[in-house]
Amino acid sequence: MNRPFQRLKYVYLFIGVGMTIFLMHCGLTALTVTVPATAKANERATFYMHSGAQPRIEEPNTYTTQLVAGIMVPKSWNARQNAVLTYTSTKGNGTLRMIPDSETEPVSGLNWHQAAKKMFGVGPNLIDDFEWIIYRSTQSFTFTNNEDERADLSFDVKVECSVGSENMLVSLGFYVGSSIENLRPDDTDYKKFTFSNPIEIYEGEGDLLDFVNPQLSTVQPVKSFDNDIITLSFDAGVIETELQNLDDVYIQIKAFDESDQLVGEINTRDIKSKLKPSAGKKILLDIWPRGYFNMQPNAQIARLEYFYTDGTGTKKVGYGNTDQPFKYTFRCQ
Repeated sequence: MNRPFQRLKYVYLFIGVGMTIFLMHCGLTALTVTVPATAKANERATFYMHSGAQPRIEEPNTYTTQLVAGIMVPKSWNARQNAVLTYTSTKGNGTLRMIPDSETEPVSGLNWHQAAKKMFGVGPNLIDDFEWIIYRSTQSFTFTNNEDERADLSFDVKVECSVGSENMLVSLGFYVGSSIENLRPDDTDYKKFTFSNPIEIYEGEGDLLDFVNPQLSTVQPVKSFDNDIITLSFDAGVIETELQNLDDVYIQIKAFDESDQLVGEINTRDIKSKLKPSAGKKILLDIWPRGYFNMQPNAQIARLEYFYTDGTGTKKVGYGNTDQPFKYTFRCQ
């Protein structure tokens, strides 16, 4: 009684294997990007993705799909609200629309944006304050076998996006793919992604946020209020400093308000200012700024300036291993 169903099952299995073999021979060319070296804060910048199709299809079959493209940018750019993606190709020009958060990427079980971040990460950036945003063309495209040998199947995706208000040095992420292939981990034919050379955002707010170069000191989270717990870390493995190989390192730190008035200072070397060991040669200190400086309810901290010192306070390391302080500005957007 079960034999007809078993045969049917084998037929479907055969078809599935056949489709896999059929699809394996089509793909995209390597992805390259054009990104300017600089952009002015609060203005719109334009980036380009360049790729093309290489259809290798068992005739007389054809291959129909939609173009998928993604960008990885700092969260502070609010790209979900302001980015516009368009494409140009010999098969037509059009707009890509952001895939809804409610739509699941079938392979990962996450939404498309979460799946892309899980798969591609943040590239050469050392601090994670980024989001991947994935878009899909409204138009479908049909390809025939070896069509690229008879016609130009290259395409460009243009990205227009506001770069936010903060000074920063950052590497951006880009992705193109086929809508029917999804984000399969083992796929290298349809899934092309890359990260740009650093782009500097200038004439903006606050201190330069350097996401790509190893830092002697970092503060996490990148954005916070003075009422949030923050972690200040010192990495003795980046370059050699006066504090090399010391077991006891302390922070010397000042707090300023919006008017640049000093509202708090810690200049003692004790348990309150001593950093604790972390991974590798990193050491860190967790503080709640308002409590750390014993702030009054009506006072606020706008920024911090600090150095790292030895137990005597005579050896001191500042920004870039200079005599200038490290700086951190409180902001949440």
